[in-house]
Amino acid sequence: MEPDTVLVQEGAVVTDEKDAEQLALETAIQQVLGIIAVKDSARTSRYKRFGVANVTALSESKLHLAATLLVKQGRKYLSEYAAEGLTEDLLQTVETCNAAFVDGLAERKEAENARRVATQTRIVFANGLYRQLVQLCAAGESVYKLTDAARARDYVIDPVPVTGGPRPVVAEAKV
Repeated sequence: MEPDTVLVQEGAVVTDEKDAEQLALETAIQQVLGIIAVKDSARTSRYKRFGVANVTALSESKLHLAATLLVKQGRKYLSEYAAEGLTEDLLQTVETCNAAFVDGLAERKEAENARRVATQTRIVFANGLYRQLVQLCAAGESVYKLTDAARARDYVIDPVPVTGGPRPVVAEAKV
């Protein structure tokens, strides 16, 4: 099993890559919106038909949807905004960045799932070791009881605290 620190680092790398892809997508969308704003004000319905205004404030799912809608509407009205500089290449860039962004989201989710599964596996493994340790200690205690009663009183696996406080609990994995 890989240590948790390795999985955390891998998750951080994947998140950094996804953040870079998100920034590239936001930049590409803003380029297209800047071209559209040359012809239409951001308050007009013609501008709003592209579906997005404040790109940096969108959630990940809304950013993906906004990019998809922008490309669709951009291709629909490409001839109308060609004089302002809107090209198929710019729309293709938004589409490519959007696909990379979605892939980055999927990779991040996979990394999160891998860490969660590894953590659950470690818990199950550690609980198994603990159960074996308890069995070994019980066997050792029974040997002491059979051979030397005085030594058996000193052999304690799980003493009850003098204060009567709760015993520590080992986390159980849900299977």
